[in-house]
Amino acid sequence: MDNSLASPLVFLDPLDQLLFAERYELSPMQAAHEADAVAVIQQSLMSYPDEGTVLASTRRRLPRFYASYQEDGAVYFVLRDRIHSHVIGGVGVRPFAGLDPREHIGEIRELVISPAYRGLGLGRKLMKVGIQKARELGYVRLYLEATSEMRHAQSLFRRIGFRPVEFQQAENKNSRREIFPSYFVLEQPE
Repeated sequence: MDNSLASPLVFLDPLDQLLFAERYELSPMQAAHEADAVAVIQQSLMSYPDEGTVLASTRRRLPRFYASYQEDGAVYFVLRDRIHSHVIGGVGVRPFAGLDPREHIGEIRELVISPAYRGLGLGRKLMKVGIQKARELGYVRLYLEATSEMRHAQSLFRRIGFRPVEFQQAENKNSRREIFPSYFVLEQPE
């Protein structure tokens, strides 16, 4: 399990890297990508109930999504399908909760993959890119937030090395209260 911010973007083998590069393009978001990126975020996240601040803050950011990632210490990467020529996912890195980037505490935001492209390992690749960029930006601690509904995402976060640091209670589909992680952290070893 990878538990440091120092890990590079890793492909299983050179063929995996070649196939990824032939099919997908990953780049920092440009203004021209904003509408497509917002559409993928809405399609991917807006089916979840509006729990806590994770989705509320995303919704507030959407009307000026591109501008929100032009601040110091922030970048949003879009993943495009070269064959179909459209945005299929993305991941953002930014200072945590409005902190100054010089505090070296960042967060991963708006990690999304279009439903038709899930299960291909693209979310993991996006997370690796986000972590790699966070390191380049000087972040030594990264947070991310999840709702109780985001079971697959929570599993991905743990496999990459994030650990839960805050828990909340929610009612599950059987009307029973359960505890779930709401914040995760990844720290670079000293």
